[in-house]
Amino acid sequence: MDLPDLIILDVGHGNCAIVRDTDGVVVIDCSHGATLIETLEYLVIQEILHILISHSDADHIAGIINLLSNEDIKIHNVHLNPDSIKKSDIWLDLRIALKDAQQRFGTKVSSELTTTKTGSLNIGSVNIEVLAPTPELILGGAGGRDLQGRRLTSNSISAVIGIVHNSHRVAILAADIDNVGFDNLIQVEKSFIADILVFPHHGGRPGSGDGKIFAQQFCSLIQPKLIIFSIDRNRFNNPRTEVVEGVISSVPDAHISCTQLSQQCAASLPSSKPTHLTTLPAKGLISNSCCGGTIAIKIDGNRTTYAEMASHKEFIVSQVISPVCRKFLSTVKPI
Repeated sequence: MDLPDLIILDVGHGNCAIVRDTDGVVVIDCSHGATLIETLEYLVIQEILHILISHSDADHIAGIINLLSNEDIKIHNVHLNPDSIKKSDIWLDLRIALKDAQQRFGTKVSSELTTTKTGSLNIGSVNIEVLAPTPELILGGAGGRDLQGRRLTSNSISAVIGIVHNSHRVAILAADIDNVGFDNLIQVEKSFIADILVFPHHGGRPGSGDGKIFAQQFCSLIQPKLIIFSIDRNRFNNPRTEVVEGVISSVPDAHISCTQLSQQCAASLPSSKPTHLTTLPAKGLISNSCCGGTIAIKIDGNRTTYAEMASHKEFIVSQVISPVCRKFLSTVKPI
């Protein structure tokens, strides 16, 4: 593929993305399963300049443990925020793996991934922004309070990453940011416009907030042309219908692509393999459960496009029985 590019991996329920340019590779979140390592091998990537971990949930960190111990892939830097309330075995295993990687391979670990890192993570012509959280929010920490006294969860302090090329914000990867984190985000960052949005929390509940209103507010600010839900067909029944309704009421012309086919869209899977999918590894390929699958985007400033959009639309219309992404098009008016 021509560089630079952005690859959103189909990892099932989780998040993982790769940004490549001539000067390096950045990996954003490392979900469970083999898809990330398979993709790195497929693309002959043997060196990663930065790994950015948005927050401490297993579906964002589980894949980095094997990656850190892989002697065929050199990892220079890992950036993540502390989470004192996370007691999971995977979080402990990650901390152990980071210590081992520092000692064996010289991997540098930064225990801060906040807005102050913007400008220091760039590769080639691609600028990597950290839009959230701010340092003062991280000082509250998961389990603490924000400056308005609201309780913070791991999702509240989830890092939001922006991808900029030729002074144009190509994409926002929102990880699992919830309504409290979003409210803190908009107090600091005023300009959100981006072509592509990897929607927060796989289209699930945004914390204690209303899913439809959250989706409306998020999409109204970003005005994305392509919205990606990173989901697993067999887990959590995402994206939630009220979230999709909010998205469509806010940006009715945006194209929606789920990495896998939700059960609510297709109770049974297509009998033939879709023709719009890339050749890149995707978790849903073996079971034929991909919708958008692993999505590859050629980054080209304000001319950035999803090349397979038309063929993906055709797939949805011809092979998906009850697509949620089309359910509200004729009934919901833009807000």
